[in-house]
Amino acid sequence: MLISAGVWRELVGVGLTLIPRGPDQLELRYGQTVAVLTVVKSAIPLTPGDVAALADRHPAPCLIVVPSATPAVRAAIEAHGWSWLTDADQQVAGVLRVGAERIALNVRQAVVSRSTRPGPVPWGTFTLVRRMIGRPYANQRELAALVGVSQPRVSQAMRVLADQGFVRRGPAGWTVHDIDTALRWWLDSYPGPGGLRTLWYSLDPPIEQARAVAEVLATEAAGSHPAVSGDVAADAIAPWRSPVRAVLYARAGVDLTGAGFVPAGEEEATLELTVPRDVGLWSPAQLSGASPTALPLADPLQILWDVRRAPGPDSEEAADRVWQFIRRRHREQGAAA
Repeated sequence: MLISAGVWRELVGVGLTLIPRGPDQLELRYGQTVAVLTVVKSAIPLTPGDVAALADRHPAPCLIVVPSATPAVRAAIEAHGWSWLTDADQQVAGVLRVGAERIALNVRQAVVSRSTRPGPVPWGTFTLVRRMIGRPYANQRELAALVGVSQPRVSQAMRVLADQGFVRRGPAGWTVHDIDTALRWWLDSYPGPGGLRTLWYSLDPPIEQARAVAEVLATEAAGSHPAVSGDVAADAIAPWRSPVRAVLYARAGVDLTGAGFVPAGEEEATLELTVPRDVGLWSPAQLSGASPTALPLADPLQILWDVRRAPGPDSEEAADRVWQFIRRRHREQGAAA
């Protein structure tokens, strides 16, 4: 995630309201002042030259999130009128520019650490596995359309997946022939949906929270395509336990205080709302508005991933129920293909 739970807690603590407007667009409200910032996160410390390069690429105000920042880097960022945050070892510091307001958080001398720069996340490959599990025996052209990538990119990803030993090509098209191995690979490899996550608290049951937020998003954020995941979605497809926390994804976020929610920390949150980078978590039917369920559900693999990380002592058993649901549906669809 671009904004960690620790950063979220610190920002809420100084009176800021955070509303994701896209996977890397964050609206900050401080009193009556509003600013929309592009969030740029780096896994390694930046140099003043890096900041200059970012300024060339991003004409709009940015929020730079790094593990640490030297005084020279801080000065370079603030010279552009931008905001910065350091987020490492549960220590959050930074300066936020919201209009004419300058909000300082725990600013002190930074210690520069080194890290390996990560490569790009292969979102298309993860989406390809989702679609192959949901639609056995699709050909390469059909898969490219389902995933939203080119046929050469599908071919490249198929070579990677074939090496993992769970996909193969037959006369009728590509298929996942070992669903359990595919699910294990996906869960072990998937880095999470990325983007911006906000945490909220309400006294209502999680399923009612999910319904309320889905309605707010549909009303106030046209085209946001809310998708319900986690416990609430699992309860709809493979009931096992009472939902503990509602998890929703959307193309754009909203301020939920008007719907009776209050910002919360990781431990007390009863609802997560994320504007993700991974668009594969929406099923094609959900994006087209053809979802047959009362609540618009995320892709089943996303539901499984979210249930596995859900709070509560019996999340593993709940995740196993979702796993069995995915396995059973895949086999039924394969038999019908």
